[in-house]
Amino acid sequence: MTRRKRKQQRLDDARLQRTKDLEGIDPRNELVVPPPGAVMADPEQLRHNNTYAVLPRLYIDRVVVCRQCSQEEVWPAARQKWWYEVAKGNINTDAVLCRTCRKAEQTRREEARRRHLEGLARTRRCSETEPRSN
Repeated sequence: MTRRKRKQQRLDDARLQRTKDLEGIDPRNELVVPPPGAVMADPEQLRHNNTYAVLPRLYIDRVVVCRQCSQEEVWPAARQKWWYEVAKGNINTDAVLCRTCRKAEQTRREEARRRHLEGLARTRRCSETEPRSN
């Protein structure tokens, strides 16, 4: 492993450990002092959730265990804010795939869609060239 990869691995491991240390913090609690790296939530942007539950006051980094490869990864607070407030994701959803598996799934879907559309185009071309029989 190169020095750069080892250094990146150490940084990732340290970030994962810091995130695990923050797991006990409830982001919905009004009395919690925001830890370093926390991102404050905008209640106006969370109105789309249409819930009586208490909405989060802040976002903190969370540990996500990938469903496919079981690798632990940090879901950063800034990405959570984007997901819940900009993309308007449901507040009860969590990330379930790591970035590598998510990218592989996107590639798989794009390839499947491309094949499907090619098949449709081929079917249309064949049906246009064949004479219709009644």
